[in-house]
Amino acid sequence: MSLAVLAAICLPVGLFHLKRLSTDDNAPKRDHRHLSLLPYQNDDQRIPRDKVILKKIKAFYDAGPLSAPVPPTQISPYTLNDVISVLPTFHDVFGVVIYDPSTDKFILHYSNNMRWIAGCHKLVTSFQALAHSLRTMFPERFTPDAASGNKPAELALAISSGDYPGVGHNDCYVGLEPTPCVPADLAPVLQFGSAFKSPEIYPSMIAMPMAQINHVSCFQTFAAHQMVCPYYLARSPGNPQGLVFEETVGLGWDELIPSVVWRGTDFSYLHRLYPRLRQPDFEMDIGSKLEKIPYEYNIKVAATRAMRVAYDELIPRWKSVIWTAEAEREAEEKQKELPEDSEEVVVPWANMKFAAAMHVGVKTPTSEIPYYQEFVEHGIPASGEGMSLETLARYKYHIDTGGGGGTTWSGTLEKLGLPGLLFHHETPMKDYLHEKIVKWVHYVPIKEDLSDLKEKFDWAESHPELAKQISDNATRLAKRLGTHEGFSIMFNEFYETPLRAVVEAYKPLTKRDPVWLDAMINNELRPIMQCSGYYSHDCEGLVDDVTFSQAARHGRDFERSGRRQ
Repeated sequence: MSLAVLAAICLPVGLFHLKRLSTDDNAPKRDHRHLSLLPYQNDDQRIPRDKVILKKIKAFYDAGPLSAPVPPTQISPYTLNDVISVLPTFHDVFGVVIYDPSTDKFILHYSNNMRWIAGCHKLVTSFQALAHSLRTMFPERFTPDAASGNKPAELALAISSGDYPGVGHNDCYVGLEPTPCVPADLAPVLQFGSAFKSPEIYPSMIAMPMAQINHVSCFQTFAAHQMVCPYYLARSPGNPQGLVFEETVGLGWDELIPSVVWRGTDFSYLHRLYPRLRQPDFEMDIGSKLEKIPYEYNIKVAATRAMRVAYDELIPRWKSVIWTAEAEREAEEKQKELPEDSEEVVVPWANMKFAAAMHVGVKTPTSEIPYYQEFVEHGIPASGEGMSLETLARYKYHIDTGGGGGTTWSGTLEKLGLPGLLFHHETPMKDYLHEKIVKWVHYVPIKEDLSDLKEKFDWAESHPELAKQISDNATRLAKRLGTHEGFSIMFNEFYETPLRAVVEAYKPLTKRDPVWLDAMINNELRPIMQCSGYYSHDCEGLVDDVTFSQAARHGRDFERSGRRQ
């Protein structure tokens, strides 16, 4: 261990903030290219002046209740061959959907050269919703001509899904080669999940609602019944799955706990983009360092400083644990300074902890996993109790720290509705909903490495009126999305419009013989599921060597199963 690192661990408490980022000038410099790769990271995330924030808020509401419409994606005409040509750019969780007029079925094809992994259940969910929605929204496209009796033309679509797109790795994605990372004229890819924030990376990828019951399934329901699903409505005894607002818990802004709170699951983070970022190793990051300090030294303080030394190498959710550890150490020192008879309790400014993690293939409370408890025993609050939305609503500040795909599919919408202020984690990835939220209007942006989190917290604490106004704007937006009018706007922009665009841009084959489909897909693809699309559950599996549920282990072929109705 270098002397500088040991000094950083053993410094007096009063010098904690001044010295926690000390480094050894003689040590090799880390290569941090993987921490600042993509164009979005040039965005200005500094705190604007008050009048600039107020101007942004006014401009937003002058544009309309849900801001200006998102411009529709311009799609060039494409063919079935163009769709098949997308295959080499993906590694997994990619499908080719073909409407076959001869059977009047939508058929999902999967590459014989791709493994069927656990994440493919999201592809299946997306396909089932897509088939039903296409039939519902564009019935004329799939109906024989009444006058001539001619069958409709075939249709081919490229779809993918997942927390992170299943693209094949190349140096472009990690910033070592210029963008775009794929040919700019590829056929459109409907990505039902998180997509790249920069359109320069994969120009033809379109971010669609995520393959989850409170996202794409809600859009499917709206297409069929014009109903807003309960996940976007206020929580109540009759709707326990709804959003939580200020009136749900009966707490006003000044009654909220002034801490940044987060509870969630310990996942990896954008591993294909940032392969060097990691979760901590207790022995390497703490245990080996504690052996070199005096026995009587405060172990919690030493462990916290040791974790700060590893900060740059850790994934964002673990960075938030470090902030929490430091906040707890600071609160402990302040508590000691109070008179012994004082009833005041110093609340740490950060309260971000893991409630669960995958353990032996099962999502398990971190309180039951030895790995996390070893950190806890040394003052690193890696494990925390689970919190319901009602409990989270008691806090003034929230953060939606990204997980495996760089975003949090449900957390952002839920936290927009809460009475507190959202610190939104800015990453290279986006979800469709991010197009509707504006920084400094609905949220306060936080850098990808969370390095400005304390600064933004201090700003919010010193600007309570502006912080509350931003929080109120976010709540107003969340409520608006739960109205028929509001959801209609979102449905049109993020579902109907892109689907119509890809359907209308498709150029059918000029000739189709009885074996046209077999001839086109050759040995590259095989059909795995088909849906009529007339009902939401009229699909059936076409193969017996895969199952279409979430039950299989990642990286291995699924167990044999029967057909699914």
